[in-house]
Amino acid sequence: MIEAIVLAAGKGERLGTIKPLLLIDNEPALARVIRTVKQTGVKQIIVVLGYAADEIMNTIDLSDCRVVINQQFKTGMSSSLRVGIESLSPRADGFLILLADMPYISSGTIRTVVAAGTTGALIVAPHYHGQRGFPVYLHKSCSKELIATLTGDIGARDFIAKHQEQLLGVEVNDPGTVRDIDRPKTLGEKKRG
Repeated sequence: MIEAIVLAAGKGERLGTIKPLLLIDNEPALARVIRTVKQTGVKQIIVVLGYAADEIMNTIDLSDCRVVINQQFKTGMSSSLRVGIESLSPRADGFLILLADMPYISSGTIRTVVAAGTTGALIVAPHYHGQRGFPVYLHKSCSKELIATLTGDIGARDFIAKHQEQLLGVEVNDPGTVRDIDRPKTLGEKKRG
């Protein structure tokens, strides 16, 4: 069984608003990511919250998700990823890493990454026009070593760099795999409220 970890704990200082609540086509970004994951058949979704956790939980229905709070969210994405990995169920064979500020990823891309992960690959990442994107899949056997490498705001990047020979890249025709919402004015999006 593959589970999904959605990282939504950051403060979003460059954006100037609560990123998971930024409206994308009248839907909060985090809600859109969760909906897209559900469309793929992934049953267990872990949502890692931190900054503005109460407001997010009061705005978005997370009842179908396992919500965990990263009290150390100010230390960067790595602490959120650690909390997410530690919250995986013992039945998980592997996990996907998704970001709440990347709401444009298609369900087809997620399915492609999951399918590649079920073939025995240890690490899978989609590539769009030569650029590696999200979601990233990791087999559960990577967890212990990955957690030991987590520091600051770089997530799994260093771990993946050290294991390039185990990384399976899958080409996708999905610009959403590399598109985030850090600068909504340049994307033509509007802030919540």
